[in-house]
Amino acid sequence: MELVGRYWWVIAVRGVVGILIGILFFLWPLPSLATLVLLFGVWALLDGCAALASAIGGRGGGITVVEGLFDIGIALLTFWRPIITALSLYGLIAAWAIVTGIFRIIGAVRLRHVIANELWLGLSGVTSVIFGVIMVALPAAGVLAISWLIGSFAIAVGAMLLGLSLHLRRAAGPAAPVRAH
Repeated sequence: MELVGRYWWVIAVRGVVGILIGILFFLWPLPSLATLVLLFGVWALLDGCAALASAIGGRGGGITVVEGLFDIGIALLTFWRPIITALSLYGLIAAWAIVTGIFRIIGAVRLRHVIANELWLGLSGVTSVIFGVIMVALPAAGVLAISWLIGSFAIAVGAMLLGLSLHLRRAAGPAAPVRAH
């Protein structure tokens, strides 16, 4: 439990990044497609790096490594072929949300053996899957609706991950004092 709680801040960073990206989508509801692609790529890259850092830190296990590598792969594809990504961004985001959501649901199921109330991670996974399914079901939505949908999704998942991080921080108990050498 101590190991899980020690890295609560990594999940908090993922949550804050999601919330900030979501706010950007609301502040600039009609960005150029290139900006939308860039924001998505940055978010996927940061989320993937945070997931890998979390796994390297000893929590999350193999599924978190796979999630991190998937996120980074999507980000690299986005930066390498932005025009292709722009043309397929809608489907790419839908697939990314569904796959990431499934990984988070699996992670929540596994985490329940370590801590109680892993609900926040599970909810972020369910929200991701629902978001992806809605995108697949409504492919003709306009850029403004997509921007608001992505912004809402990012803020919701970010808030849920922030909630999980606070729960992990509390569950870990008081931190040991830091000694200067």
